[in-house]
Amino acid sequence: MFALEVELLTGRYVATAYNDRSRAEWPPHPARLFSALVAAHHAADPPPPDESAALEWLQRQGPPVIGATEAAERETVTVFVPVNDAGVVGDFEKETAAIATLRADLDRARREGALREVVRLEKRLAAELQKLDAAMRRAVAEVGRKAPSEALEVLPEGRVRQPRTFPSVCPREPRVVFAWADAEPTPAQRAALDAVAARVVRLGHSSSLVSVRLSEGPAPAGWRPDEGGELRLRIPRGDQLERLGESFERHRETQPRVMPATFQPYTTRDATSAAPAPRPVLGDDWLVLRRVGGPRLPSVAGPAVARSVRAALMKFACQPVPEVISGHRADGSVSDRPHLAFLPLPNVGGPHADGGLLGLALAVPRAASPDERRAVLEAVERWEATCPGDDPDAPVLPVFLGRAGAWELTRLQDEARQSTLRATTWCRPARRWASATPVALDRNPGDLRSDGEKRARAYAEAEEAIAAACEHVGLPRPRVTVLPAAPLVGAEKARAFAPFPGGGRPPRVLTHARLVFPEPVAGPVILGAGRYVGMGLFRPIAEDR
Repeated sequence: MFALEVELLTGRYVATAYNDRSRAEWPPHPARLFSALVAAHHAADPPPPDESAALEWLQRQGPPVIGATEAAERETVTVFVPVNDAGVVGDFEKETAAIATLRADLDRARREGALREVVRLEKRLAAELQKLDAAMRRAVAEVGRKAPSEALEVLPEGRVRQPRTFPSVCPREPRVVFAWADAEPTPAQRAALDAVAARVVRLGHSSSLVSVRLSEGPAPAGWRPDEGGELRLRIPRGDQLERLGESFERHRETQPRVMPATFQPYTTRDATSAAPAPRPVLGDDWLVLRRVGGPRLPSVAGPAVARSVRAALMKFACQPVPEVISGHRADGSVSDRPHLAFLPLPNVGGPHADGGLLGLALAVPRAASPDERRAVLEAVERWEATCPGDDPDAPVLPVFLGRAGAWELTRLQDEARQSTLRATTWCRPARRWASATPVALDRNPGDLRSDGEKRARAYAEAEEAIAAACEHVGLPRPRVTVLPAAPLVGAEKARAFAPFPGGGRPPRVLTHARLVFPEPVAGPVILGAGRYVGMGLFRPIAEDR
């Protein structure tokens, strides 16, 4: 067995969850520990070759067991800190971000041998370099015409202060053990890993000080790898060391980046525990974008917002656009696999709910491969890199909505006070569920507004279609009640929504519904033909309501 013990010297762990900037990561992800080891390794000049070989061995050992106690999440407080990179001539973030993206695309095209793509990207890169050179010349020429007071911004007392949050947790025991039960390093490998571990000073944020050493104790009880696990953690890839080097060469610690990693489900249940609640094909590890500007929109605008965000993400995704984002195969045909869902989040269900859209969630299928998950995160990062705005840590993403104007979105930065923006609001296990947006039925049940026997047959057909839709997404068959009105406070009636899907295609029948499952099921429960753009989104209802 091989194990590394991490002691949290301050008694707390400060690291932001990869898909929600308002929440802390716990337990620490194995990929984050590996990155800390690599950083300590490269801090030596030159990096010892025996350590490189030992890290290459470690990255191939698979997911470890993680011994970690329960942790209390501390209240997230917004603080205002000076901008470190204030300058008189500007920062040229937009230009440098575009150049970094083009260089990454060019490197990939060269590796793939796409000659036409290489030529096209080389021309674009040359043009962007000329644009950056011209912008720098203009900025330097302007310096002589600036007032002396403007140059004072480079001094600490004159710098602009930006809001920052640092989510953290306090574990009951400030110690985390990562153990690989079947790993048997050689004495040389063990000595090299011991040496590099001793130089690790932080894990996560720079304030999260740690001491890392080899552990000789028994394998800890805690989080263990399990394909049916309830939590996804990032673990090193088989070529993690090489990937981290390539990533560093691209961003040089100045541009937004995504940690290279693969995803592994973990659980705290032992093998004899009861099975978890049934779960649908879409996952609950959402990436939530919060509305920070633009018009207030009702829930009926949700499909249009979802399509606009999808178009933007496809623009910034690697080309050709991965099937998990586009929902189409390489030949243009519609995919028969679950893909990324764009879920507008309406404020419904509370006593003062008004139905307005507060943001949008990106929900990746549970069965998505590590490369597919990474493709989604990279597309978001590329989009953010083109719109840094005033706060480079919270880029504002524009979403153009035609006559409705433009929305402004940002990844959750502060604590999400509105329950609508928390994945747990929509995904907690429950037996009873009610529709926040109407279901677009997969087949026409008949006229739901007719009278007598004809109406009864239509309702029965609609209820059967919704029950079958639950089975289609991996849930047990519920008892369905089709409703003529919206069941949640703030939700819009079905007839208030525009014909779906639109574009001259035959419209689907839209209806609200209430579901009662034979056992608690986990969310997100999203049903019907419009589930990838937020139609048929259900919210769990407490048993006592």
